[in-house]
Parts: sequence; C-alpha cells; structure tokens
Amino acid sequence: MAETGIRFARIDLITGILGIIGLAISIYLTIVHYQEHLLVCAVGGGGCETVQTSKYATIGSIPIALLGIGMYVAILGLIVARRYRPEWAFAATTAIFGITLAGVLYEIYLTYVEIWVIDAICPWCVTFAIVTLLIMIVEGWHVWQLVNE
Repeated sequence: MAETGIRFARIDLITGILGIIGLAISIYLTIVHYQEHLLVCAVGGGGCETVQTSKYATIGSIPIALLGIGMYVAILGLIVARRYRPEWAFAATTAIFGITLAGVLYEIYLTYVEIWVIDAICPWCVTFAIVTLLIMIVEGWHVWQLVNE
C-alpha cells in the first residue's frame, strides 16, 4: 500500500510539473494575444506572429490560450483534489485523462491548421501540445493502474 502511495505521489509530481509548464505557456500566450509586442519566437522565423494573429487563434473574441489556462487550472485543481481526497483518486484521474484527451484532439486540429491552412508553425503551440500529450499519457497509464488494482 505504501508503494502505491509513493507511485501515485510521483505521478502527481510529474503531472503537476507538466501542468505548471502548460499553465505558464497558456498565460504567456494569453498576455501576448493582448500585447503582441511581447511575443518572442526564437525558432521558426515569423511562425509565432502568423499563428497568433490568425483567425484560428480565437474562438469568437476569446483567445484559445485563455482556454488553455482554464484547462490547466482544472488539471492542477484535480491533482490537489486527488492528493488530499484519496477517495476521489479514480474520478479525478479519469477527469484529468478526459480533459487532456480533449485537449490533444483539439491540438491535432490546430496543428493541422498550422501546417495546411496557415502555413506557419508556432513553437509555443507545439510545446503546449507536447506537454498536453505527455500528461494524457501519464494519466492514461494512471487510470489503467487504478482499474487493474
């Protein structure tokens, strides 16, 4: 039983660190949406500017990055919930997996748009997508562990 607690603590740590990275990227890209002069794109030339100013960077008037903030706040909140309420572990883990699965599917769409429609790649967006994918993998493995205990 103690081994399970240590293993789950590691999963919380990994997902938490990745979640903080995802949240930081989302906050940065939200700020940049409103303050374009703060955008730093060291890799890929003008890809960041092209993607950030495209019509695909918003849903209505809401920047997609703001949705990323919401996603990562929810993920981090669920990590805290499962850490301090062990009886919620399965529900919280399943929710994190579901949220990140939806995020990854949306990121696949956005990556398609970047490559085939906008013809520009934003390294910040790619990093965000990778972080979300990594959390989905870790949490998917965690769900599998919980189901098979």
